[in-house]
Amino acid sequence: MALKMDFLNTKKEPTEMERVTENIAQVEGEIQQKVYQLGQLYYEEHKADEAADSQYYRLVDAISKLELNRMGFYKNKLRLQGQMMCENCGAVIPYGSVFCSACGKRADEKQEGGAVPDGMTPGKSCTACGAALEEDSLFCAFCGTKVE
Repeated sequence: MALKMDFLNTKKEPTEMERVTENIAQVEGEIQQKVYQLGQLYYEEHKADEAADSQYYRLVDAISKLELNRMGFYKNKLRLQGQMMCENCGAVIPYGSVFCSACGKRADEKQEGGAVPDGMTPGKSCTACGAALEEDSLFCAFCGTKVE
């Protein structure tokens, strides 16, 4: 009977997805706390009509670092879901895509460029490489060819 009770009381280890989700929530909480501190500091400084730029800088810098951490956790979560974020337009696309199906640029590197062309008609498969296309794809996620 004691063995059965021990079995019922064991806790399940969190999955990697649960840990990543928890990390995102924790970092977002820290960001909110720092933003609140920044607002409090700003208020106190202006209330006394004294400026303290170095104090503002420290909080803004801390928030910027937390934002980078949050983005890293978010990208890890997408990876666990089989997705990734286009570095150019921020669209969520299938993991491993070389080109973004929303903007047509290389998904793994930030590039300069214009807007997505209007009036593109989605197809079922890429005419250049034969890869299956998502219904609303403007460009092939694997070779970058425009969907015509």
